[in-house]
Amino acid sequence: MTRAWLRYRAAYAGLPREVWLLAVVIFINRAGAMVLPFLTLYLTSERGMAEASAGQLISVFGIGAVVGSYLGGRLADRFGAIRVQTVGMLMTAPACLMIPLGRSPAAIAAALFAWSVASASVRPANAATIAKLTTHETRMRAFALQRLAANFGFSFGPAIGGVLASWKFAAVFVVDACSTLFAFAALAWFFRFRRLENPAVDAADEPPSQSPLRDRQYMAFLALMLAGACVFFQFGSTYPLYLRDHFELAKWQIGAMFAVNTSVIVLVEMVLVDTVQGLPLVRTVGWGMFLSCLGFGMLPLGSTGGFAVLAMLVVTVGEMLSLPLSAGYVANRSPRGSESAYMGWYSLMLSLSWMLGPSIGGAVYQWNRDVLWYGGAAIGVLVLIGFEVLAARVRAAERSKPAPEAIEPARELYPDAAYPAAVELEEAV
Repeated sequence: MTRAWLRYRAAYAGLPREVWLLAVVIFINRAGAMVLPFLTLYLTSERGMAEASAGQLISVFGIGAVVGSYLGGRLADRFGAIRVQTVGMLMTAPACLMIPLGRSPAAIAAALFAWSVASASVRPANAATIAKLTTHETRMRAFALQRLAANFGFSFGPAIGGVLASWKFAAVFVVDACSTLFAFAALAWFFRFRRLENPAVDAADEPPSQSPLRDRQYMAFLALMLAGACVFFQFGSTYPLYLRDHFELAKWQIGAMFAVNTSVIVLVEMVLVDTVQGLPLVRTVGWGMFLSCLGFGMLPLGSTGGFAVLAMLVVTVGEMLSLPLSAGYVANRSPRGSESAYMGWYSLMLSLSWMLGPSIGGAVYQWNRDVLWYGGAAIGVLVLIGFEVLAARVRAAERSKPAPEAIEPARELYPDAAYPAAVELEEAV
């Protein structure tokens, strides 16, 4: 028991104070996040839309997320990542409240787009902040901590949202907006709208910024992640519908199913990430994406609540192996000075999957709901093969590099001072 506690504690050790403060903000925000898991149910049950139409509207959310991710990454470079997060959270709350006020599909789509742009702009700014605050050794654990905070909060959101939706759906939007305002207040209080800067580095040692579009291995990595994420993000669109239609679960039971996912992540993910980060990173991410797709592909094979929980556990293991490690891979691959650009493209990829996944999934679901999940499993196999090929190319590229004695050591090229554990917070001018 003592050894297990020490192992668990070690997974959290050495992370900067600012990373913990950001985790608190994310927890507050996600503890009230309940609109997205029930959005498809809201559109189909409250607004009488067909599954395909609801999927198309949720894809509008994905389009807004693409725009927001791009803007968040660009604006974080120019104005500061903390400031972009603060403004994004402030604008998210009123946009969320506009969704239930829409009386036509066009009005709902406009509100969804505005809500998505504001909320998605926070993600690349947050990721760029984490990349600047951490070292290569602590970065993946820092991203895992942010996910732990998000999932710990999300353990409450959908469960409470399921109860509220059974009573009055509009209450779901109000509580979600209020939690975002509380998170905005916490972020503004902790960081005082300051710009987070790295200490000055000798210009002679500063590597030039690099466009992610010229990094072929990185772009191949994003393409594979996009394919797998289109399956994974059925989680917030057609998956709740399938729990209702196939497993015949009530709204509160659907909310509890999301809590199964988040509870396992809270209890296990940090230790799991700390344990596997010594494994080949690209291959591990590939197996994680495969398991997520496999968990969804299992759904038509059973019809009981227990089987639904089993499938969710498989999805969750895959999620824990893919999402935090993929974010860490992107941050580690980005050259100093290009963190926001690399993380912005990573967030844009996730947002694009939100745009494509629900739209395609909703159409397939309306045609044949079981085919959707079998197709997801097939995509998982193809994605795994792609990641194995990419991993082989990464290894070949590493072997082709000059011997260590012929080049400057990585520690000297990228000193820890460039990724400080504690950074200076300067007053905004």
